[in-house]
Amino acid sequence: MRKLIALLKVGVPIGIGIYLVWYFISGLTPLEISQVKASFVEADYFWVILGLLVSFLSHLSRAKRWLLLVYPMGYFPSIASAFHGVMAGYIINYTIPRSGEFARAGLMAKYEGVPFEKGFGTIVVERIFDLLMLGLVFLITGYMQIDAKGFSAIAQSNETDQNQSLPIIVLIGMVLVVSAIIAYFFSPRIQDFIREKLRGIWEGLTSFWKMQEKWNFLGHTFFIWVCYVGGIWIFAQAFPETADMPIGCVFGAFVVGATAIALLPGGLGAYPLWVSAVLNLYGIDFPGYGVFMWVAITILMIVFGLLALFLIQRKKEVDTKR
Repeated sequence: MRKLIALLKVGVPIGIGIYLVWYFISGLTPLEISQVKASFVEADYFWVILGLLVSFLSHLSRAKRWLLLVYPMGYFPSIASAFHGVMAGYIINYTIPRSGEFARAGLMAKYEGVPFEKGFGTIVVERIFDLLMLGLVFLITGYMQIDAKGFSAIAQSNETDQNQSLPIIVLIGMVLVVSAIIAYFFSPRIQDFIREKLRGIWEGLTSFWKMQEKWNFLGHTFFIWVCYVGGIWIFAQAFPETADMPIGCVFGAFVVGATAIALLPGGLGAYPLWVSAVLNLYGIDFPGYGVFMWVAITILMIVFGLLALFLIQRKKEVDTKR
């Protein structure tokens, strides 16, 4: 049994990696493949490496920011484990959309002793601050656009598909809520379980107000988003066609790229298409930029995500039961 578990710990990440590589390559059109080949030849790799380094630092900062929320609750995971949790969550999002946050909380519970409900509560806090930053970036982007109508059409081009899936999500949520309410009133054991979990989630949600390093947390949040937006400009310097990209185009490309990633696993297909559409609004006809940046960042995510899954599973499990 131990040999089987050890084999699975190695085999599962490798299997996920093989699936993602296949899924990634199969989603590329012949035109995108030719654009990738051409852009890989033409790119200035000083800027490419710098862009990947900035992306790496944003993920490292995200891990450190999460630790600032966990420390006031009396849990002290290592920065390495926190980083592995962040990257593992990202790669799991590629396989099952929206599942990365749950997986990250589960990994931290299993290997660092942070109860799932408390860890998940802190991740929700992170997402609230990220949502505020995203809203700020959207406002700045809208103000800067030279063609507001054209940009709005690009940003909302997948709105129909999103609206079609919303009723299904709401229906599933309602079924789960009703089931939980029925179980709550008919089982004292379930009542105790739910109360305990809700207390843990609340403790995670209120962790920001307990921390002494609030400005440090806000500083990390600002740094993360500067890295996100700045990475668009840095990658643009790798090609002569995009080296003079206007600041409005930088913000616009980031917003549509972030929207694509939110709607599809890794932004597959939509990311390079929408980024290229924004570039066209500014008179930049170079589809290879969006494809290249998407490929480079996806490779970074897959490599570090698989490595994170492998390394974190080498730790001993921690019993979080009280």
